[in-house]
Amino acid sequence: MIEILWDNKFSVGHNRIDHEHQVFLDLIKNASMMDEMSEPKEKILRLLTEVRKYADFHFFSEENIMLDCIYPEYAEHKREHEVLLSRLDDHLNDYRMGEISLEQIVDYLFEWFALHTSSVDKKLGDYIRMKSVG
Repeated sequence: MIEILWDNKFSVGHNRIDHEHQVFLDLIKNASMMDEMSEPKEKILRLLTEVRKYADFHFFSEENIMLDCIYPEYAEHKREHEVLLSRLDDHLNDYRMGEISLEQIVDYLFEWFALHTSSVDKKLGDYIRMKSVG
């Protein structure tokens, strides 16, 4: 398993977004620890469903922020959110069917989170700061 810890490189400089990212990362970490504790599959599926629901909530929240500040890359950013949710649904189904491991889901989520946050979300944070100054 990969080590999952909050790092300032994930910070986008917007309090609400950063807080929601910390919660999301904590849920991913909890899922990772369940694999190590040999939790029952039903309990793991409940937590993965929570991760999925939280991701949907967070994306909706972040998209509202983008709309409020008239973010010019809203459509592309929203599309990335939709792709993550769709792929996560596929991964969850594959896990239910025994086709992939929990570790594969956790790795996917963390890699997506790290890449998306440090690139796409950082651009959003920069735009919000620039707009509030100008």
